[in-house]
Amino acid sequence: MQITRRGFLGAAPTLAAAPAQVAGGKLRAGAATANITPLLGCSLAGNMTDRIAREVHDELHVRAIALDNGRARIAIAQVDSCVTPRWIFDRAKDAIRARAGIPPECVLLSATHTHSAPAADHLFQSVPDPRYTEWLADRIADCVRLAVGRLAPARAGWAVGREERLVFNRRWFMKPGTIPPDPFGRTTDRVKMNPPAGSPDLIRPAGPTDPDAGVLAIEYPDGRPLAVLGNYALHYVGGTGPGHVSADYFGAWSRVMERLAGAPLVASLSNGCSGNINGIDFRRKREPAEPYRVMPPDVLQISARPTDEYQALAVTVGPD
Repeated sequence: MQITRRGFLGAAPTLAAAPAQVAGGKLRAGAATANITPLLGCSLAGNMTDRIAREVHDELHVRAIALDNGRARIAIAQVDSCVTPRWIFDRAKDAIRARAGIPPECVLLSATHTHSAPAADHLFQSVPDPRYTEWLADRIADCVRLAVGRLAPARAGWAVGREERLVFNRRWFMKPGTIPPDPFGRTTDRVKMNPPAGSPDLIRPAGPTDPDAGVLAIEYPDGRPLAVLGNYALHYVGGTGPGHVSADYFGAWSRVMERLAGAPLVASLSNGCSGNINGIDFRRKREPAEPYRVMPPDVLQISARPTDEYQALAVTVGPD
């Protein structure tokens, strides 16, 4: 992954050549995780039809970072959920304001968009459990509250690179007459979503991809890791087991980052503006694969490649 932009905020010139002092005082940061794995038997979102959770492949989490520069305080949190409705985030933000003193406009919450998490809203035929959704709002607030309680002197470096090998547009222009009629019997469509992989009827993708990969790395003044936040516009990977609860590649990325750090670290990957971007190269036929073949920890490769000013993080998801 080639680094195209980089920067630094903090009190020591370790991650960049020319550190900038944070306005209003020295940077403080805190990070935390909160387990949000559901009970078995819940409805899983992400398919057109309902699925019931029968197994937990990997735990689901909220992952939060709090930042304070002496003049303002903000929080950023990712939730291992397919879609989180507004009312859950609003309830969490109200609790964060009451318990952690951060106003809602200074809190950024997002769902990762894993397709193997409990329904937090009514999606197709998946129906949420009110007991889970109410608890989820409280757990989000708890996680931010924990991060705020751990605020400590810190420094932060950031970089933006590009990883073009993993992202593909799932909508394709097709040869005339090759797209079946739509549900209303019309045959005017020129573009098909998720077309047959390797089809000779493919013409070209109907839209762009976003290969930028952003990374925010936060550490204590003595160099110990504190948190890392990545952002990548890849819809989700999938390929999970039947009835499995899983955080998808977002969780796999976080686990490998935590292992590579060699010290306690909160790692989190947010979903960028993925829209019609997924990980399927429709120009090639797809071979059947065992569950998790495209995203197990031993295949999710993350390498650290030092540069003059920043330690760049590269991520690759896919078969060796």
